[in-house]
Amino acid sequence: MAFPCPLCGAVSRVRTSRMLSAATKEIYYNCSNDDCCHQYKTLEGEPLTLAQPIKGGAQIPPERLRTLPSLAKPTPPPPLTVQPGRVQHRVLK
Repeated sequence: MAFPCPLCGAVSRVRTSRMLSAATKEIYYNCSNDDCCHQYKTLEGEPLTLAQPIKGGAQIPPERLRTLPSLAKPTPPPPLTVQPGRVQHRVLK
């Protein structure tokens, strides 16, 4: 997330952030202007509702939820065959 530096107006980048409460976040920024190098913090506070959810915040039906592709576990590599003095690898086809 970029935020303009309050001193020079250059783009600032988030250095770190921390939650102060369940709805308040403190965000630390560094100015990207080498002549300025301003370091500052902002507070992101209580969210204000601009429009009520449709149906009074009822649960979204499962068929309307966006689904992410399931991540299948990769197959493990074949075991190595160890013989005295030699290591053999099986070649995957």
